[in-house]
Formats: sequence, structure tokens, C-alpha cells
Amino acid sequence: MMRNLPATIVAGALAAGLSAPVAAHAAAAESALQPTVTSLASVSEAAQASAQDRWSTLWYGSRNTKKLQSPALRNRAKVMQIVVQCWNGGDGTRAKAYIQRKYAGRWWTVGGSSNGYCVGGKMYHRIRNVPAGTYRAIITLSPKSHTVRAWVQNYG
Repeated sequence: MMRNLPATIVAGALAAGLSAPVAAHAAAAESALQPTVTSLASVSEAAQASAQDRWSTLWYGSRNTKKLQSPALRNRAKVMQIVVQCWNGGDGTRAKAYIQRKYAGRWWTVGGSSNGYCVGGKMYHRIRNVPAGTYRAIITLSPKSHTVRAWVQNYG
């Protein structure tokens, strides 16, 4: 029934003497019913683009210390984060993590800092709209040294 609808409209229009406008409408309705075909290349490009957007680890460090610092890292992604995990044994040690950017020969803290108690869970410090450049992560524990694990990651 749906397939014959444009033909029925055209036949009725011809009988009524309205051939041109109705015939154009019938052709448009017929083309709307045709399935659209996407090329395999565009599907492949879309799958590749979505596969590229993921978290990548730039650096991982683990040590029993009061201060853990990453080496200078080159970054081109728009989002960076530090993941910190530490344990304190119940003495109230806190971890503070921040990201620094090298600009004009000096290290500048970007995006503030985050801190929390070392209770074994992971803490995240994320900054967005990061310009391309050289960065480093610094994690400090206070008041005592404990085991700390840290990852510097970027998204993109």
C-alpha cells in the first residue's frame, strides 16, 4: 500500500489536471522512501575517530616518599589528569597533587591543586582546555612519607 502511494497521487493529480506540482511532490516522497547508503570509508573513519579518544598514560610512578615528581612530559591533548593512590596506616597523612606547565623558562602551576587523605582510594586531579606544551606532575605527602602511586594521563 505504501509503495503505491506516490503512483496513486500522480494518477489522481493527472486526472485533476494538476500534473507538475503534484508530480514533483510524488518524486520527493519516492526519494524519501529510498534507504540512504553510507560509504564504508566514512564508517571506517568514524570508528577510527572514536577509537582514538581515550585515556593514555604518559607516566607512572610508585615510591615510599614525601614527594613524587614526574619528568617533563610533552602533551597535545586538551584534557590532563593525575591519578594518585596512597596509604597512610591511620596517621592522617594527606596527599596534594598539582600539574605544572613550563612557560617562558619557568614552571607555573595550572588548574589549582587537589588534596585528600591517604586512605587507599584513588584521587583524581583533572584540568581541561590544556594548551600544547611541556608539563609535569608533583605529588606531596604531609606530614609523613608513605607509599604513593601516581599516573599522569591525557585524553585524546
